Amino acid sequence: MTELESALASESCVVSVMGAHAGEAPDVIFERKKTDIAETGMSLWLIRSSRARPAQVQEMFSKFPGYTIFVEPSTVGGARPTLEASAAKEYSADRVIWHLLPAGLGPVTGKLDSCAAALVFDAIDTNVHGVLDLWEYSEYSGVQMPLKFILGCSTACAVRRDSKTHPGRMKSRYRGIVAVARMKAPYCVWVK
Repeated sequence: MTELESALASESCVVSVMGAHAGEAPDVIFERKKTDIAETGMSLWLIRSSRARPAQVQEMFSKFPGYTIFVEPSTVGGARPTLEASAAKEYSADRVIWHLLPAGLGPVTGKLDSCAAALVFDAIDTNVHGVLDLWEYSEYSGVQMPLKFILGCSTACAVRRDSKTHPGRMKSRYRGIVAVARMKAPYCVWVK
C-alpha cells in the first residue's frame, strides 16, 4: 500500500492547504524536506494553526500511524503565502524539555511566536495523484463541525466523518492532493 493509500484509508489525518512560503515554491520546499529526511531521519514542517496544536496531534496519532495530506487551495492564489522566515533553533514535545534542532536539518522557518509548532515527518511523497473529498471529513476536536479552511488557518486535524449535509461545510468539496507525509513520534512539537 502506498503512503497516499494508507493516508486515505486512515480514520484520521492532518490536512494542510499548500502554498508558497517565504518566497519558496511548494516543490522547492518539499525537496528540501525530503533532503532533511534522507540526512537526519526526520523533517519539521512549521505550522501556526489553532486546529492542529501539538497536544491534539500527539493524542490523535498515539494509537496508530499518522499522515498529513497536503492539498491545493480552492482557487489559484487561495493560500496566503507566509512572508516571515525566522529560523527555529529548538523544539519541544511538551514545552518543558527543549532540544536543539538536529545537525543537518535544513531551516525550519516561519513566524516564530507562541503559536509556532511543527509537524514531524519521516517520509514525504510528492509523486501522488488523487483528490481529497473534504465532505468526507470533520474537525477532530470532538465538535461535530465539518472540516473547513480559512485564510490564516490552513492546517487542521481531521477525522473521517461525513459532513455532506452539514450547513457549514466547505463550498469547494474536492481538492487536488499535492503530497502526503508520514508522521513520526512525537508527531508535532513546539518550536522557537
